Amino acid sequence: MSYRTVIAYIRSTQELQRIYRALALLAQDGEPMHVTGLYVIPTPVIYSDASGFIDASFYEGHLRHHQKNAEAVAHLFQEQIARYATTSEFLIVRSESDNASQTINEFGMAADLILAGQADPDDPDTQITPLDQLVYNTKTPTLIVPYNFHPPRSIRQLAIAFNGKYEASSAAFDALPLARHCATVRIVWVNAPKPESEEAATTVIPAPHRDPDAPREAPEIAVRLQQAYQRHDISARIDLIPSEGQTVQDRLRAYVEANEIDVLIMGAYSQSRLKELIFGGVTRSFLANMPCLTLFSR
Repeated sequence: MSYRTVIAYIRSTQELQRIYRALALLAQDGEPMHVTGLYVIPTPVIYSDASGFIDASFYEGHLRHHQKNAEAVAHLFQEQIARYATTSEFLIVRSESDNASQTINEFGMAADLILAGQADPDDPDTQITPLDQLVYNTKTPTLIVPYNFHPPRSIRQLAIAFNGKYEASSAAFDALPLARHCATVRIVWVNAPKPESEEAATTVIPAPHRDPDAPREAPEIAVRLQQAYQRHDISARIDLIPSEGQTVQDRLRAYVEANEIDVLIMGAYSQSRLKELIFGGVTRSFLANMPCLTLFSR
């Protein structure tokens, strides 16, 4: 099992170099991989002045900039992509809106994985297309490359941020192609609920046989996920982390850094996007401050 069809969304030549470093890691399994490089030219929002005049030169300048930028990205892509992909293509398409996420997601419907870069504060071309909209609207797992990415020699340490919700479960199984080559896979649950007592349990399904090394207080669904991974010949451990008065995102980020995790797997927006916008949330926090390669899935 591997990612055979990858959509690489690219906004600048500088970002493409980061995308290449991530592709090099994906290509280490030696399996065939087709990569579609995608440059999306957004339609700008143009406002008229008080008299109703619209300056057409702004639109023309916008198109010239993106056409020149797209050609530079295409040239670099075609020059180096053969190092990482078995087959490839590069597409320059126009979006009908000022946001490219819908166009990217349409291509993602026929792919195993979307690969994109986090916006770089020093690279204005990467400021378009907020990644939260891309991650929220797609059903294709999306691997985000941090703007300050320092790639490991290989992906050896993988952590699944699990909370017992559908999005986290979906992400865990979308990550199987990454997990099967890792030395260590961790199922990490911050503030896991305490398991029900035998008297309080109402399920008629027998509890799973627990790994003797699994924490006794691990929720049953975490143990079942661990067993599902074992059926793929992937050994996974369960780590339960108390919040100790900190936010989930802060505890999780500290765990990633302390354990030198190479790739983090997360279910995206398990609470509503409006709730995340008002109160904050783990997804938005990690999209803004990413300690490592992160796979988001919904």
